[in-house]
Amino acid sequence: MGGYGSDYDYSTTDTVVKRSVKSYNIDQGREYTEVKSILPPPKGKVLVTKAKLPLVVAVDVTGSMREFPKIIFEKLCILYNEVLFFLPEDLKNSFEISFAALGDAYCDQAPLQVTNFATGPELDLNIQSLYPEGGGGGHARETYELVAYYYAMKCELLNAQDQPRPIFIFVGDEGFYSKVSRDHIMNLIGDKPRTDVDSKEVFDVLMKKFSTYILRVKYGGTYEEVIQKQWEETLGKERVFVMEDPRRVVDTIIGIVAAQVDKFDEFKERIEIRQTPNQVEQVYTTLNGFESENQKKYVYQIAALECPKCGAKLKSVPDFGRPVKCEMCAYIIVRI
Repeated sequence: MGGYGSDYDYSTTDTVVKRSVKSYNIDQGREYTEVKSILPPPKGKVLVTKAKLPLVVAVDVTGSMREFPKIIFEKLCILYNEVLFFLPEDLKNSFEISFAALGDAYCDQAPLQVTNFATGPELDLNIQSLYPEGGGGGHARETYELVAYYYAMKCELLNAQDQPRPIFIFVGDEGFYSKVSRDHIMNLIGDKPRTDVDSKEVFDVLMKKFSTYILRVKYGGTYEEVIQKQWEETLGKERVFVMEDPRRVVDTIIGIVAAQVDKFDEFKERIEIRQTPNQVEQVYTTLNGFESENQKKYVYQIAALECPKCGAKLKSVPDFGRPVKCEMCAYIIVRI
């Protein structure tokens, strides 16, 4: 019951960081001793999708992420088929994914890599096109805000629905800069703003287009609390998930999508067959407190019969297959 893909150990030492962040090429038969080609920045490019349910997964590929890019890139290949398992029939042929790799535009060679929305085997090619540079600025910030700007301003969702909404998931460990640099926008995207752009305003636009989340790997040290607070203040506390084990990232993404299409019960049954109890617990712990667009809050732990949304008293304990509706805030609480 070990699931799909491989599990990896990872190190935080500098000598391993620069090497291991590129080493997932072993699975794809690629060599990164020399950079043969780098996906160019999307300057002048507008992403267009006709999918009813578009999904974006943007991965931080800087050095502080250790071997995490290797883990997620290897396992992302199964994301599409697993999500299809939970989708309603009307969405199975209208679900597309765009992958992005992000770095630090102040110092990296390839800080903004974006792939087209695609399905099936084309997604494997798109994943292989992303270059895990392993750089970064080294000061607990990368240019997440630049990726947010691109998808907020240069991505057209022609057939997106109100329910379920398009989904955008960042995967990373660091914070972002307070301003989107005018130079970065001009040089990498092609727009010509008069000044730098406030990052939180950009995230607000992104969140109007997508249900936006971040799956965070712990950064550690004195910056951890600052990074967590920045993301919570920007996206909302319920949209920031800290992963104890990054090897469960794809299962966590699948759980988010399944909940958005009101198929979390099927996801729960499938993951509990496919993964070990410890792996399942890691996913559930990460998703504890998840709020879906269909007004359900998924909780792994509940104390004293209190609503985890508003704190009101509950008359009964929610459980899998037996949700409870809070009489105060109307949230439907489901135990996972």
